[in-house]
This record gives sequence, C-alpha cells and structure tokens, in this order.
Amino acid sequence: CMPCPYGLDIPALLTFRNLLATSQTALSAQEKLALYRKTVPEELRRADHCTGCRRCVPHCPQGIDIPKALKDIDALIEEAKNEIH
Repeated sequence: CMPCPYGLDIPALLTFRNLLATSQTALSAQEKLALYRKTVPEELRRADHCTGCRRCVPHCPQGIDIPKALKDIDALIEEAKNEIH
C-alpha cells in the first residue's frame, strides 16, 4: 500500500485501527485521541488527508479497502474530538 502519493502512513493508521479493535476495554474519547497521537505522530499526514484515489488498494496484501478504512478512522477521531469539546 506504500508509498501513498499523498504522504499518508497507511500502516500506522491501520495499526491504530487494529489496536482499537483488539482493546480489552472500551476506550474513552481522550484515550482514543491519545492512542491516535501515539500511533500516528502529528508530523505524518493523517486519515483525514486521504483523497480516496484508491491507488493503495491493489497493493494491499490483506485486501483491505484502505480508503474506506481511513474514512472510518477519520470519522471515529472526529467523533472523539466532538465528545471532548
């Protein structure tokens, strides 16, 4: 899936998604945002930068619909931000 033509760190973003999915407990909004910051550093382009170009999809060895996954991650992060503010 790499390199992304728009500079997204797709493996880091999917790692974040997997960490959430395998968490033994439900995380609060603050915990989700902290995990996101830890897993996907701010200097990297994050899920909200995905343009949906789909260039990554044919290269994914796991057959993940990466643009959809990144859209879901972005929605989850926005929801967590809204819970805090």
